[in-house]
Amino acid sequence: MSPFISIVIPFYGTADPVLLQRCLDSIRRQGMEEGSYEIIVADDENRTTGGARNNGMQQAHGEYLFFVDADDVLLPNTLPSCLSLLRLYSPDILKFGFQELTCHFLLEQQSPANQSLSYVEYSSGADFMALNNFTGVVWTHIFRRSMLETPSLYFSETSFFEDEEFVAKAYLFARKMLVTSYKVYGYYRSSSSLTRVNVDEKCRKRILAFKEMLFRLKAFSQSVTSAGRLEALDRRIHFLVIDYIRQMWRNKCSMREINQRLAVLKQNGLVPLPYKNYSWKYCLVCPVINVYIRLVI
Repeated sequence: MSPFISIVIPFYGTADPVLLQRCLDSIRRQGMEEGSYEIIVADDENRTTGGARNNGMQQAHGEYLFFVDADDVLLPNTLPSCLSLLRLYSPDILKFGFQELTCHFLLEQQSPANQSLSYVEYSSGADFMALNNFTGVVWTHIFRRSMLETPSLYFSETSFFEDEEFVAKAYLFARKMLVTSYKVYGYYRSSSSLTRVNVDEKCRKRILAFKEMLFRLKAFSQSVTSAGRLEALDRRIHFLVIDYIRQMWRNKCSMREINQRLAVLKQNGLVPLPYKNYSWKYCLVCPVINVYIRLVI
């Protein structure tokens, strides 16, 4: 019998086997029927998160795929409810919530209190992306595996921001999508994690990786022929441009470097940003960026 869900865990390099065991325990304690799921611990010779996830996808047999990071956990007794939704409604993507955890969280703790499994249904992932802002992390999603067999749906072999690109593309290919605030994933925010280390060299790598991801999405948008899907992807790209500028500021780039990078964005048509009523935050930030581009760049 083929498993209903494949859970892919990238694990490579100097990753901590103790944390991996904690992650595995949290999955096995979900109370899922034996044989209904498989766990794939995926390595990559290039030692990138994206490469390991691609290897895991190639090994998977489940109808659905769930990517879990080795240093995180699943919240107790939460995944079975999501699997029931998948079986009942057969979406291409299920998006759910997460809880940030501290090192004092115990797997024996109960699920977050007063959780509701209410959800919103979208006729496509593009419809969701056209209407919502979201955090582009892969581990708050369960994907139909057959959808991910689309040739352009793979992870870029990096360890920074490959989620953002993958999730945006997946939304474009998804038909029915369910979105719930129900918390399934436990995310451990560590001061020493790849996404938190504030060292000059790693900051520069992060900024470069974000730029490359942004330009890959921009290039991918040229192949999108549906007007509705293109509008949804453009919205996401516009928000990522703002995030890229914020990354430069947060990582303490000099004004000269920021201006050089903004000039590259301008040369490639990514700024000035279009005046759109996406959200009140966008409406506040967009004019500021555009005035600066026109006056300085």
